[in-house]
Amino acid sequence: MGVVDIEYGTDRVLEHLLRSIERPGDFCAHGKLFAPMPRLEVDGVGMLSFPVPDSQVRALIEVAERAPYGKGSDTLVDRAIRDCWQIGVDSIRLAGAAWPDTFSRVLDMAASGLGCPRDRLDAQLYKLLIYEKGGFFSAHCDTEKAGGMIATLSVALPSAGEGGELIVGHQDREFTIDMHVEEPSELAFAAFYADCVHETRPVLEGHRLSLVFNLCLRAGDEDAPREAPDYAAQVSEIARRLVAWQHSEDATEKLVWLLDHQYSEAGLSFDALKNADAARARNLALAAERADCELYAAIVHIEEHGDAMYEGSYVDGWGWNVGGAGDMEMGEVYEGRYWLDGWLSRDGGRPPLGEIELQPAELLPRGALDEARPDNQWLHEATGNEGVTLERAYRRAALAIWPRSRTLPIVASAGIDGAVAWVAEQLDRNAGTAGERTLDLVSELIGRWPSERNDDDGPGRARMLALLRAVSDERHTVRFLQEVILHRYRGHENEELVAVMNTIGADAAKRFLRDLADAQFIRRPKETPALLRRLDETHGESPASDWEGILRESTRAVLLAISAALGPRAKGDAAAGDTQRLKRLGNQAIHDLFALAWRFGLPRQAAAAARAIVEHPGIVSLDRGMPAALHELHETEGLARSAAFAVLWRHAANFLLTRSATPPGEPRDWTIACDIDCKCELCRKLRAFCKDPVAKEARFPLRKDLRAHLHRVIDYNRLDIDHVTERRGRPYTLVCTKNRASHKRRLDEYSKDVSCMRVLIQSVPGGGGRAAARRAPELPHLREAVAVAERSP
Repeated sequence: MGVVDIEYGTDRVLEHLLRSIERPGDFCAHGKLFAPMPRLEVDGVGMLSFPVPDSQVRALIEVAERAPYGKGSDTLVDRAIRDCWQIGVDSIRLAGAAWPDTFSRVLDMAASGLGCPRDRLDAQLYKLLIYEKGGFFSAHCDTEKAGGMIATLSVALPSAGEGGELIVGHQDREFTIDMHVEEPSELAFAAFYADCVHETRPVLEGHRLSLVFNLCLRAGDEDAPREAPDYAAQVSEIARRLVAWQHSEDATEKLVWLLDHQYSEAGLSFDALKNADAARARNLALAAERADCELYAAIVHIEEHGDAMYEGSYVDGWGWNVGGAGDMEMGEVYEGRYWLDGWLSRDGGRPPLGEIELQPAELLPRGALDEARPDNQWLHEATGNEGVTLERAYRRAALAIWPRSRTLPIVASAGIDGAVAWVAEQLDRNAGTAGERTLDLVSELIGRWPSERNDDDGPGRARMLALLRAVSDERHTVRFLQEVILHRYRGHENEELVAVMNTIGADAAKRFLRDLADAQFIRRPKETPALLRRLDETHGESPASDWEGILRESTRAVLLAISAALGPRAKGDAAAGDTQRLKRLGNQAIHDLFALAWRFGLPRQAAAAARAIVEHPGIVSLDRGMPAALHELHETEGLARSAAFAVLWRHAANFLLTRSATPPGEPRDWTIACDIDCKCELCRKLRAFCKDPVAKEARFPLRKDLRAHLHRVIDYNRLDIDHVTERRGRPYTLVCTKNRASHKRRLDEYSKDVSCMRVLIQSVPGGGGRAAARRAPELPHLREAVAVAERSP
């Protein structure tokens, strides 16, 4: 049992220091809760209401006395030191059917927070304190007021007011606790060791009322804590070790400390850590701050796959463990995977750090997983030359620490997307203000961008553009556009590119868009015009801007790219290869491109691009895309009179007329066109059946594998044949029946072609009249073809 192939860290000093922090709890525990309130009666006032009204507060002050403070062996009253009222325990009666349960919850949280044994912790009511507006208590330490007293518990009662925060400090740490509650069933509490310095800040408005209890430990274990835990020496030494570790030549990337207790990913939080885990996390956090390190909680995942070994049992000839799975042991490990995820920051946030690999010698303490039981395990039977194998998976909660300066490379190792998200989170933590550190991180991100040509960084590119927009730094934005986007553009970044363009100057925008058209239009012929269209929609109408000139040059670059890739000059030279790489232009791309060309006064370049497109019919979908695009372009005033529009329109019209000037004729016989490559005897019979003009059905009595072969041949070649298996007799019979699927598809195609002809008739070049007759000689033929279709049954 236990993890086999794990290499632990070697820093025995750091391990010893962390192991020595074994006492749970902190010097102060505080919180708020909703619960049934007590029945609280005060002599001379009666039973209090909640929240306590002003009239009852005044009545309480009438029966109260000024609260003194201790100075050495003296007890003094000095309103310059302590300005509040007190009512002694003899005048207070605290009861109520639900109060014991409520108060028990408070004591549970106090004991847990202080690290005290709950079963031996008692609370003795000491007094009721009333602070008026301006009331306060200067910094002081409590004296021992009862035998076994170790701490003070203050429970604030609901009352109207502001201010009066409780400040509790110990060594170089301090808590500021808001004790203000107004809801009728809400309590606030704070418990702190008696040796802690604490003060009550002035009440700004209204009042603050608190019940004060002495927390005492009953006799028992003499090692039970009686004062605030003091790990200052360990914290200082841990911080020194971390600093030395960072500067060591053979330092690991990070350190990972496995927690003692089990925590699920959903239940893992710094506030929920138990016993020594909580103490180590708290003190390690202090040391990490001094050593300029990051500290996170995470889930360690370990997966191992290797030989299955058995003790007290044997393996039969099929590789099964006859003695039972409980005796399985891992032998040689063939493959192991070790990583961390489920990240949690100390403030409760879930940073997007991704899956970060656990490297050798990073894990502490030594031997922590030697006897670990796997969370899941699988036994795999023997296959081929491989014997029985065992696969095990472990999940353990841990604390991970690394130098703050190394966070970005560590996060980037899990994926650039997570690294971008982490830097964006740092910017958010700074209220969106990009300081020098954030700009350094952005610069490092760009330098670390993956060099491989793949689309795994797609989401990261879009997020990076959003981050650059938030940072609003022209130098880094231009660098990212030129070094990354220019070479990896896919089109899904368009919206982010549109938004980020405001952060760079006109010259930089013009240069980038021109370079993008040159570098990417051939590969992204739909996305590039869409980007220019969105930029025109967003910036084109802006007064006193340079965008019209920028977009004109960018559109011109795209039109020239089409001509260079598809035009006659491409034949026979190095650019000819681009013809094969240019992808199909969609109708939206046609619309975007030629609408922009018309808007920015590029008729010559548009006509050249249109002629190049016409010479390569496979570049556009003439039967569907082109007529739709032309119809939209026709709506733009004057554009239908352009030479480019006429070239595209005539080409689309000729294509439709060539294919669908007349309706498809009805099939004259049952011959099916087929081009079957297979030369087997069955396929020879199938070909003969297809060529037979009379036979409509053929029957093939065949075993299952041969029937399956004919199934595949018919489906792969899209033959107009329905085929079903008749399950009678032996062997079963494959029944093949010819259908009219091709004719039905052709009829559907013809119907759609006629619809496209109607669209072209409505979008005639030149705006109609004689100009249309000269520029669109196909128009009468389109009308005739439509008329024929309308007369057809």
